[in-house]
Amino acid sequence: MAIQTFKCVIAVAFLSLFILKSGQATDLNVDFVANVLETTCNISLEQDGNININNDGMDNYSLKIPDVRLEKVINADVAAQADFKLVATGCSANVMKITTRIFGSSISGALINNEATGDAASHIGMGFKRRNSEDSAFILPNNSDAIQWSADEMSNGLPMTVALRETTAGAGTIGSFRAKATFNFTYE
Repeated sequence: MAIQTFKCVIAVAFLSLFILKSGQATDLNVDFVANVLETTCNISLEQDGNININNDGMDNYSLKIPDVRLEKVINADVAAQADFKLVATGCSANVMKITTRIFGSSISGALINNEATGDAASHIGMGFKRRNSEDSAFILPNNSDAIQWSADEMSNGLPMTVALRETTAGAGTIGSFRAKATFNFTYE
C-alpha cells in the first residue's frame, strides 16, 4: 500500500575517478560500498470503528464504506466516511519523525476521483483527513501536502478518516465507487 522512503547515511568506502584524456576508454566503472545506518518502520492500516479492513498479505489494504445514500455524500454526513488508523511498529530508536503524503492518480481538488467503470457514480471522490477534522483539512493527494506525526501518534497510531464527497457541488450521481490512494512515508 505504501511506498516507503527514508533518509539514510551512506558511508563510501572507496571512490576514485580519473580524468580521461581523448583516445582513452570512454567507459567509467565506479564501485562503492554503502552501509545503511537507519532502519525504517513497518506501517499498517488498522480498523478503528465498524469498517472492515482487508490486507492481502502484501501491504495492500482495502476498506469498504457500506452503501450510502447520495444525500449523505452531498451533506458530508458521517455515514459517508470511515475511520481507520495508520500504525507504525518496529521503528528504529533513532526515528524521531514520520511524515505521510498521499497520492492519487486522478484528482479533483483534495479528492481522488472515482475509477469505477460501468454503472459508476459520477462527480464523487474520496478524501483523507485527520480524524475529527473539517473537510477543509483534506490532505491534497498530490504527494506534496504532508502530515507530520506527533510523538503520541508515532506510539499509538495516526487516526484518519476517509470520506466520500462530491467533486462538483450538486452534480453527484449514484453508482459504484472505487478509488486507490498511495500513502508515502518519510522517516527522519
